[in-house]
Amino acid sequence: MLNRHFSIYLVAYILPAAVGFAVTAYTRLLTPAEYGVYVVGISLAGILGAIFFAWIKLSVSRYQAMSAEVDFRGTAMVAFGLTAAVLCATTPLVFLFRSDVSVELLLVSMFVAIMANAVDVGQEFERAKLRPYRFAAISIVRSVSSVGFGLLGIWLGWGGMGLLAAFGLGSLTGIILNLVGDRTRIAPFQRSQFMQLARYGLPLTLAGLSVALYSTCDRLIVAYLLGKDAAGIFGVAADLPRQFMVMIASSVAAATVPLVFRSLSEKNNETTRERLNESLELLLVVVAPVAIWLALAADQVAGTLVGVDFRAGVSALLPTLVLARFFGIANQFYVQISFQLAERPFMLAAQSFLTLVVSVALMFALVAGYGLNGAALATLATEAIGFVVALVLMHRAHPVPFDVNRLAGVAASAAAMAAAILVARSQVDGTGLVALVIVSLAGGFAYAAAAWLLNVANVRTLSLRVLRTFNRKALGV
Repeated sequence: MLNRHFSIYLVAYILPAAVGFAVTAYTRLLTPAEYGVYVVGISLAGILGAIFFAWIKLSVSRYQAMSAEVDFRGTAMVAFGLTAAVLCATTPLVFLFRSDVSVELLLVSMFVAIMANAVDVGQEFERAKLRPYRFAAISIVRSVSSVGFGLLGIWLGWGGMGLLAAFGLGSLTGIILNLVGDRTRIAPFQRSQFMQLARYGLPLTLAGLSVALYSTCDRLIVAYLLGKDAAGIFGVAADLPRQFMVMIASSVAAATVPLVFRSLSEKNNETTRERLNESLELLLVVVAPVAIWLALAADQVAGTLVGVDFRAGVSALLPTLVLARFFGIANQFYVQISFQLAERPFMLAAQSFLTLVVSVALMFALVAGYGLNGAALATLATEAIGFVVALVLMHRAHPVPFDVNRLAGVAASAAAMAAAILVARSQVDGTGLVALVIVSLAGGFAYAAAAWLLNVANVRTLSLRVLRTFNRKALGV
């Protein structure tokens, strides 16, 4: 089941990421300042979403996965509606403190926050109920619609604001598909369910807010200290690892985390431990090669995929930001599961808040002194510190396993890929499409060959099994 679900979720995240990679096309259609407007707006939407809606998503992801026979949808819909009303009533109060805030930007950011989190809550139900096909369909439609609306907004001359609104409209399309496509009866609101979700989820609001502020404060601080042009360049450099690495990591979490919670609810410790080992191995198997590729082929990636005004800055920042994102993925998609398994939301909140404080302090110190390079170094240092803190707290919650034997194969395969990319780079000239293809094929072939020989994540066993099954069918056996 794990491999089948992972394959479906991988498609569900990879195709939207490929479609959403039109961000590289946007860099050819927008100036850095216009793209900076989008970066600031999407950052505000992320903060609003974390403050008001993260508690619903995190609660649903846990309790619906553990209780497949219980329907939390009616309760979650009421909770979301009430929360959205509070958002609309309180967010405009910001004008009492900052009169220079753009009304249009704030309103569009509110719209994006509500739409994006509404579809995300619906997707949590699909994931918790182990319905990967519906999850994939909604994700793909949402991404395609967002790109289409984005290109339309740019064509109409709305710039970064149009691109921001397009993301909200794409999410609205996903909401409509979710509601129309699900014909099952929705259970009514239950006060006991609401209190259960609130007791677990509301303490996580602080954690969600800290994460959202951390993921956006770097760009906001860059915009404040260096201007919107610099924020646009830094935003593109930070978006590339997110589009590739985080989307793939999310597909692993979508397939494995519900199964971990399901085994925990059955009080099967051995199965839970094995699920966690599978989760970590699968996470690193798919994320490590992408990280190696982005970091070592940064010149070719930037030279091919982003606009001329962005290339030099993105190429210089990408290796550092990729390493930072790798620490962040290991923390977010594996170590932090410990706090959810132990139902210790305050530990997650404390770790997230500490990471935020460290980030703000390092960003102001290093950006002021070293510009965009300082911003990248601050991000790397923050992610590394956050990972170490999470490891320390993990032992007080629900310790998660680290099987060195499994991880050694991933490390060896990644080393083979790195060597192949470095050799290929030394033999090719330029940073265009041809160079990118050569470097990518060399690294990809080396990684696949090493992983197959070392039977990483049972890839050799599974491939031989598929081959034998195919041969039997071909022979009519």
